[in-house]
Amino acid sequence: MDPRLIDVYRSVGGSAKSGRYYRMERIHRVDPQTGVRVTQLTSFPVLSHTLYYHCPCFTPDGTLVFLTYNGPGRWASPDAWRVNLDGTDLWPITRREGLAGFVVSPDGSTVYAQDGGALLAFPISESMTPAEPVEIGRIDGVAYAGTLLGSVSNDGTQYLSTAVMQSGETAIVRYATDGSDARIVFTREWIAHLQLDPATNTMLFGGPSDGINTTGLWLCEPDGSNLRPCSLKNSTGHYAFFGTSGKLLSTVNEPYGSIVTMSPDGEIEIIARGGHFWHAAGSADGKWVVSDTNWPDIGIVLVNVDTGRWAPLCQSGASHGHPQWTHPHPMFSPDGNHVVFTSDRTGIGQVYAVEIPGELRQRLGG
Repeated sequence: MDPRLIDVYRSVGGSAKSGRYYRMERIHRVDPQTGVRVTQLTSFPVLSHTLYYHCPCFTPDGTLVFLTYNGPGRWASPDAWRVNLDGTDLWPITRREGLAGFVVSPDGSTVYAQDGGALLAFPISESMTPAEPVEIGRIDGVAYAGTLLGSVSNDGTQYLSTAVMQSGETAIVRYATDGSDARIVFTREWIAHLQLDPATNTMLFGGPSDGINTTGLWLCEPDGSNLRPCSLKNSTGHYAFFGTSGKLLSTVNEPYGSIVTMSPDGEIEIIARGGHFWHAAGSADGKWVVSDTNWPDIGIVLVNVDTGRWAPLCQSGASHGHPQWTHPHPMFSPDGNHVVFTSDRTGIGQVYAVEIPGELRQRLGG
């Protein structure tokens, strides 16, 4: 860095040290309801948001990968960025128009993303200049990627997502991350919320009902075999696998606004009730759930799975409108000590982190 620019750079929130560049946009806040410190990790006036909570978006050491859009226009496309949970070391991983299907590899070394029918691998480097991607594979006949989110198998060897084909149908697409294979698994009129079980790699997605499967949820293997209905009923449409437990975690409309788990054999267990829980995510150890709330919004709440007790962690300040980036979608860090979420409290979506107080865990525990 030109030494004449160091003071200018520091004046806008960055610092320079030993030839490395550290950037931050963080703003520390105190939640008016619970008194916990909430760190706004992004503040540049363009849309930023976390990935959906069923999509792996952390490296194993807790570095968060999120999306920032390239400008204020409605048709701006996103890039992947990384940041530490204290708001330091903020820099881009990708810099390319038209990407979708983002996901972090299990070893935390790579962000995968789709560019039309191509799957690209972007190294997560220690540089503010994004590395050039490697094309892993390509599928012909793709009009555009079908979702912002991708999924990756627990051993990192398979990437799955959706793509809209030139025929108009939506396809589940699968790529071997070593470049040895790229193919369409199958097509449907529509496909939503595709995800893989972190324990077994079983695939779950929403799709058209066939008259027998009335839930619109389907399970199958990554190659499309053993396609079968998922029996989860009364879901709000917000569901995810609960860590490596093999269970599904979902908010449901019956009992109203509750959080439930469903075992592989279909057994339902109510985890928490009494607040209208909206998007619920589980900790890796299966002991805690975090959820936003709506109708009414009482904030982001922490739930102890064993006791069923819950309490507000902080207010999200989100508007809970139709756009996904107005929904908090809270999730745990890999060690379970932090929760990250999105909020448009400033008028535009930004990314936030909060450390879970030990006192709150104790209060909910016994």
